[in-house]
Amino acid sequence: MPVRNLRNNTLQIFTQRLESLERERIQRENSSVICLEVPNTDDDGVLEERRRRGRRRHVCEVCDKELTSAYGLARHKRIHTGEKPFKCRVCDKAFNVKGTLKTHSRTHMLVTPYMCGTCNRACTCAQRLTEHLRTHTGEKPFKCRVCDKAFSRQDHLTVHSRTHMLVTPYMCGTCNKACLTAQHLTEHLRSHTGEKPFKCEVCARAFARQGNLTKHMSIHTGE
Repeated sequence: MPVRNLRNNTLQIFTQRLESLERERIQRENSSVICLEVPNTDDDGVLEERRRRGRRRHVCEVCDKELTSAYGLARHKRIHTGEKPFKCRVCDKAFNVKGTLKTHSRTHMLVTPYMCGTCNRACTCAQRLTEHLRTHTGEKPFKCRVCDKAFSRQDHLTVHSRTHMLVTPYMCGTCNKACLTAQHLTEHLRSHTGEKPFKCEVCARAFARQGNLTKHMSIHTGE
């Protein structure tokens, strides 16, 4: 074989090898690039909701309610946990909100500024007095939008409205039973734990609910 042809063949093979290596390098670089573009598979409303949720800071992990502050969230969580850190010094009754304890403390006072002019009943705050006065007037300003049933108190309407809901914030984590209030949920949970915190002082029999203890006491009192 002539020397010139040998050189040409060698140069051609070397060039092809370089081109092959260059193609492999480009392929490796392309395969390592991560596409940051998010496919537009959702409508703008869903994407906006996801962005809004990402900005929420004080959200309850149980019922997804959003609160305005960390303090509000901590107070709200006591509804689900049943924690009542504020105790009355007179009767040891406990509350989950400090303001409720302050209101309750007035029940131990002989005189309060909120007295009913009709029956002289002493109320713990202006709101309770307003609600009490409706028992004399028969006023029921809070109406259900679903069935038009009316109530004298806003909280009674709130509890009633949950009877029309498929889901409530007071769900049992064991059997998924929906309860209307935090108190009902607390009482229901005792059916799983077996807890009976209300004991009869006469015969030491225990009950899961205060109402059951009250009924039981009639056996001893004869009332």
